[in-house]
Amino acid sequence: MMPSVKKPIVLAVIGNLFIVIGIALCASWPILLARIFIKELHLAPQSKSFDIWRDSKSMPMYLEIYFFNWTNPQELKIPGKKPNFAQLGPYTFLERREKVNVVFHDNGTVSYDQMRTWFFEAGKSNGSLHDNITQLNVVALSAAHKVRHWTFYWQKALNIFMAGINDVHVTKTVDELLFKGYEDPLIDMGKISPVADIPPFDKFGWFYMRNHSTAFDGHFNMATGEKDITTLGVLRNWNYNNVSTFFESPCNAVEGSAGEFWPPKRTRDEITLFSADICRPLIYEYDGIVELHGIEGYQYSIGEKTLSNSTKRRYPHEQAKYFQTTMASTEDFFAIDAPVNATIEALEDYGDSDVVNVGQCFCSGDCTPSGLINVTACRYGAPAYVSLPHFHKADPIYREKVTGMDPNDEKHGFRIILEPTTGIPLDVAARLQINILLQPSQYINLYKDVPTIYFPMFWFNEHVGITGNLATPLKIFTQLPTIGFYSGIGLIFLGALLVLLAGIIHYLDRRKNATPIAIPQANMIPSQKTELVYLDASVPLDDDNQTRKDRQLYPKLIGNGVGENQLPNL
Repeated sequence: MMPSVKKPIVLAVIGNLFIVIGIALCASWPILLARIFIKELHLAPQSKSFDIWRDSKSMPMYLEIYFFNWTNPQELKIPGKKPNFAQLGPYTFLERREKVNVVFHDNGTVSYDQMRTWFFEAGKSNGSLHDNITQLNVVALSAAHKVRHWTFYWQKALNIFMAGINDVHVTKTVDELLFKGYEDPLIDMGKISPVADIPPFDKFGWFYMRNHSTAFDGHFNMATGEKDITTLGVLRNWNYNNVSTFFESPCNAVEGSAGEFWPPKRTRDEITLFSADICRPLIYEYDGIVELHGIEGYQYSIGEKTLSNSTKRRYPHEQAKYFQTTMASTEDFFAIDAPVNATIEALEDYGDSDVVNVGQCFCSGDCTPSGLINVTACRYGAPAYVSLPHFHKADPIYREKVTGMDPNDEKHGFRIILEPTTGIPLDVAARLQINILLQPSQYINLYKDVPTIYFPMFWFNEHVGITGNLATPLKIFTQLPTIGFYSGIGLIFLGALLVLLAGIIHYLDRRKNATPIAIPQANMIPSQKTELVYLDASVPLDDDNQTRKDRQLYPKLIGNGVGENQLPNL
């Protein structure tokens, strides 16, 4: 057994050691945690996230497509009649994304191409690929839109070529409209025409030739976070350039996340994602806090900063400029045949020439009321516009021109949920609608006297979320800051208790082993009563009857003091 004198010393040493370790843990944990984040979160061939990023097969992703079937095309030119649309679907596809030609660079970036493959899921679909859908004839309408500003002779030439087309609509199967494609004589004519920017396809289909191809999304160069974890997932170049050719500066900048990774330590500010499908970045605004699988996440959604044409943004002075654009107000947009030129004046309200109305430089010269994104430049000149499904969050004027729209935020919002500590996406619901602008033409007979309407064609819901088996380790990982801090506090508290216990034990041992104080007998003053007794036993008695008168008497102390029959020192 340990000697009692050593116990408090040992306890005190251990307690102080715990206190030192606890203080060191509290002080160094943020630094240690930052290194853990860099090691675990940044993208590298040996990182845990690499396999998931390279191939999405471990995280099932489904693409749901809903078509708008035009039920009354014969009533298009009847005054007071509105196009009516019936939503069909969903037509569900399992989507697999694979990164190919992956090359890591010494500057902390990675380059790659993306291949997407879709597999039809009949069991998750409401309908088949053989369902018939009636829609606008996109090929003919795109051709008319392409030449709308050309000379009279070119437009009349196109009108003659289109003489055999009697209807502005076509009826095709779902498979033809999506992946299989369908032939059109205008496509063949485009191959021999001198017109630039003609689609290099022999058929038309919204996803024609995209299945199992790497040619459509483009070539990406993305920051891995190895050099700076705050740049994780940020797109550096797209198609080997940090600007695109589809918009004017500074709106042509390639910026924002590539989509799979986001820098850690998220705030409640807006986030930006670059979309290769529409050739531009999209801004997502902070929506609130939600919980998934017991993990708290920040929700961001597309709102006014992306959908409005009057969104202002500050750029570096050398990039800031004003734009000559075409703008139409809500009141007069559908009442005009030709756009009205308007110059954006200096933003005097901001008092800063670096502030630019980016909403209008994304318009490509044809700005619309809030709610639509002009992607004409990105889609070979076709009059294509992107919105949220059912014109959700858009100016009501779009829905007033048609029937069959029923916007709902829960079903039609585009949102991203990020875990704020790591920046890992917990849930992504990408929902966008493709619209085609129908407008009258003075020289092409097919489109004379037609109304100006943005026709909804289809919308898609691309959803992917973190699975339960991935949520558990992520939840533990996100709790590391709290675990480290309170572990340090616990060690400090335990160490303090041990030091206190050592002090108590030492105090009790000292009291137990204390030496009593001796009192000298010569200085004692007896206070007890006394009586005379014969105490001289030095002289023996001759017999029992011998008298004791000649014996000396001594006092006998009663009580404390000198013991009974004990003689005092003389």
